[in-house]
Amino acid sequence: MLDFLNNEIVAYVIKSGILIGALLTAFAYMTLIERRVVAKLQGRVGPNRTGPFGLFQPLADAIKMGFKEQIVPSQAKKAIYLVAPVIAVVVALCAFAVIPIGNGWLDGRQSIWDPYISDINVGLLWILAISSLSVYGIVLGGWASGNRYSLLGSLRSAAQMVSYETSLGLALSGTLMWAGTLSLVGIVHAQLNQGIWFVFAQPLGFVLYFIAAIAEVNRAPFDLPEAEQELTAGYLTEYSGLRWSLYQMAEYINMITVSAVAATLFFGGWGFLGFGLERIPGVSILIFLIKVAFFLFMFIWIRATLPRIRYDRLMRLGWTFLLPLAVLNVVITATVVAFGWPWWINGLAGLAVILAVLFYERRRNILAQTMLPDEKMALPSSVRLAKFEKVVVEQVPPMQEVKA
Repeated sequence: MLDFLNNEIVAYVIKSGILIGALLTAFAYMTLIERRVVAKLQGRVGPNRTGPFGLFQPLADAIKMGFKEQIVPSQAKKAIYLVAPVIAVVVALCAFAVIPIGNGWLDGRQSIWDPYISDINVGLLWILAISSLSVYGIVLGGWASGNRYSLLGSLRSAAQMVSYETSLGLALSGTLMWAGTLSLVGIVHAQLNQGIWFVFAQPLGFVLYFIAAIAEVNRAPFDLPEAEQELTAGYLTEYSGLRWSLYQMAEYINMITVSAVAATLFFGGWGFLGFGLERIPGVSILIFLIKVAFFLFMFIWIRATLPRIRYDRLMRLGWTFLLPLAVLNVVITATVVAFGWPWWINGLAGLAVILAVLFYERRRNILAQTMLPDEKMALPSSVRLAKFEKVVVEQVPPMQEVKA
């Protein structure tokens, strides 16, 4: 029996099954948590009737989805239409394979039963490559639905991914320079060895990553691919029942993945500022889950707070703000690392850039408020207003009574 459990392939299969079960359970209860948190923020109650404290609400939702009618549009490309949601879920699950959720059970020695599926030396590159494939499930689903709204939503998602994927990758480059490895386990150990979380050396990189990650997972205020006031439901228009829930599952699992990456690369992963608590078996996993839960709460908080932005402003933010700032962050970090300067110089430079951008935006808003009314109404050159002549209605004089 022990020889069977010491088999590497058996360990991979068992750990993969546990991870998939944990992610699916997390997805189910994230829907409940989000509804309760948003209700609290908006002064409502939220679901609390199904089971104690509403804990059986995800089960009730799953049963309801299972009994809903599965409709396939007559104009749909049926095979691709059915496969697209599965592609989205499989890609979302695969991205989590290289994320370490805790310290090894044998401190200082690796084991095949350590709390991660695999520690490859290009772990971060694996996540970036797999996450970029997630858009295929959306694009194929929107195109195969045979619906114009679905197609427009899927094309929006593709454009959004292209716009923010580059900024996201560049934002993570700073942590790679400080860690000197692409292995996520190695990045966590680098933060423990240097005695800092990389967010202190990379404040600008973290802010850029978090903004780009929100856009990558199509969360509010960047959920333009499914903007209901413009596209009915975007790429989800022709999906219902379990197929619709598969897309929701992929979105929430992607949200968990980007939160785990943020906790690992910028906040020490399962480490706790060198206090040694991560050496206690199981405590390191708890530390990691608390950090991930914090970022998930931030996603929910932002959704309940900020309105959906216009699509042209979404593109403008990605190309004219995030990308130049990400390149600037790479240049600053490379300079500091090349000259062997301490990490706090990198951190102060990043904070200076953040404050400069905030001051510029504040100044621009003040100037916009002092503009004349005609200047405020100025439209982009691509927009033309149709002008119509004022219609003058001729008044017909009342008929005079004819005297006999």
